[in-house]
Amino acid sequence: MISFLMIVVLCILALCLFNFWGTRFRESGMKPIDSNLLENSQQKIAITRDGRSVAYCVYGSQDLTAPVVINMHGSGLEAGFERQTYQKISSSLGCRGIAISLPGCGFSDEKPGRRVVDWPKEDLEAVLNAEGVEAFHITGHSQGTPHAMAAALHFGDRCIGLGLNAPLLPTALCEELGTGATIGTGGTPTSKQLKQFYMGWYFALFRLVFGVLPPSLASTPIRKGFPKVKADKELVSRFEKAMRRSVVRGTSGAAWESAQDTCFDWGFDVKHLANSNAHVWHSDDDSAIPAEQGKWLAEHLKANYKHEPEGYGHMTYCVGKYQEPENSMIAALLSGVTKGSQS
Repeated sequence: MISFLMIVVLCILALCLFNFWGTRFRESGMKPIDSNLLENSQQKIAITRDGRSVAYCVYGSQDLTAPVVINMHGSGLEAGFERQTYQKISSSLGCRGIAISLPGCGFSDEKPGRRVVDWPKEDLEAVLNAEGVEAFHITGHSQGTPHAMAAALHFGDRCIGLGLNAPLLPTALCEELGTGATIGTGGTPTSKQLKQFYMGWYFALFRLVFGVLPPSLASTPIRKGFPKVKADKELVSRFEKAMRRSVVRGTSGAAWESAQDTCFDWGFDVKHLANSNAHVWHSDDDSAIPAEQGKWLAEHLKANYKHEPEGYGHMTYCVGKYQEPENSMIAALLSGVTKGSQS
């Protein structure tokens, strides 16, 4: 019989091998961009001042004088999810939609240890320059919302509309206000910690969950407790396919993007945020991000505020009637709904 000591030794050896496996993913970084896959995905590349590649797609009106709406995706996804959500809406409303993949997502280069505050002057500026855009509206869903907020702060009057769908607040502000915590707050390593040799297991885990196991496992949080989401085959398929596209160049980027100092501590003061055309839509039944966070933002911005629960939780404003052009957040931005109104 195998002794208890032997079992312990084998377990330790397995853990060491798992950690070593993960360090290889971390050190090798992202795969080179496959130009054929990029073309088939109908995406483009903009180059930042420091030479990083930023992937994005353009949809809707082809008129270069049409109003521009930037659409930013949430955690674990990429630009294609926002394009699929807003493409028909943009065409119908005569606006030019642009969706951008965040660092380490889809075809975009990763940037370990990055701060959200730097994203507008690096990634977003590169795309705006490439497409010749001056004034723009911007929407964000979930983790896309801090990037939309950072853009509004950085570009000031150039950002003529701000749409926040299921927004979150940074860790320190949540603690100050006493709101509930977002999933993952305080539960993931910092970028500094992720650089340590013993954190290889973390990169190995991301490889398993997002690159090997069925995407239905990683999509569980949006389905759990929401029968309407589970029954919406189109939404689940759109979400899971975007998750797979997000790791087309490997999973190291997704691991770096989950770091506390990237995901939850952004490097800017949300209390300084202001926009004359602001919209905060955050369903009261959101189980991923407490609705109190959206309520505070709506009050702070004196924004158009939608929040009634409709059985879709975190995905409420990506489906159903909100994919009808007249009911979409893009329509609200373009029309500049009266500030402070509530559903």
